[in-house]
Amino acid sequence: MAITQHLHRTRPTSSASSTRPTQTSIHFWPLFASNALLSALSIINLALISSMVAWLLDQKHNVHSFEIGWSGSSVALNVEPENLWVDHGHESNGAAGYGFFLGIFGMITAWRMRGAHRPLQSLAVLAAFQLIAIWFTLSALIFVFVVTYHTTGQHIREPVASNNIGVNYSEFTWTAETWMKAVLDLPLVDGSKRKEIDSQVTNMAAWRWMLVPILIVDCIAFGVTLMAWLKQRRNVTTRASSANSMEK
Repeated sequence: MAITQHLHRTRPTSSASSTRPTQTSIHFWPLFASNALLSALSIINLALISSMVAWLLDQKHNVHSFEIGWSGSSVALNVEPENLWVDHGHESNGAAGYGFFLGIFGMITAWRMRGAHRPLQSLAVLAAFQLIAIWFTLSALIFVFVVTYHTTGQHIREPVASNNIGVNYSEFTWTAETWMKAVLDLPLVDGSKRKEIDSQVTNMAAWRWMLVPILIVDCIAFGVTLMAWLKQRRNVTTRASSANSMEK
């Protein structure tokens, strides 16, 4: 009789705990905010990279060459060199795109976790994707800065450019940023073109440096997700232990 009454008294408590949201919901705001910030930074970087690509294509297909005032005469310098690094831009663009969609997935997961009554499997999936994002962004960051460093300090030489009019400049390997910086060192005939190139060089440096805050937010978002997942596991283990104790 006493055992039956004890079970009747404990049953409502068990029922109430099963309908109460999991304690991982306290991580809602940190998880949502970090992923929202990741998406915002990533879409900004995508816009910067897309703007650079659009401008470079416009120069290649519509402008064709820059007029350089050398030795009292005007020399046409093709807008892009023969050896131009583009892989680092593709990887950075991929990292930004991955971060944008990952941030959206993280926000959806955070919203579901807010009122979840059961453990979310998507939390572990999110943590795995975020770990991939950290390595992806880190590799892009290292690649971009190494390539930029190795092509910095090069100069466009007048004899080489003057003897190769109508063809792309063949000396050295460049990134779009370091090439345009070298172009700015030349006596451009069109002053408005100098301002335009200078603005684009600033844009190129901006998307390169944007990888740093994206990587930081990647790490923060992963840390928050990992804490939420560990808390969820502890809650599941605690509930399972409590259920086993009651059965005994």
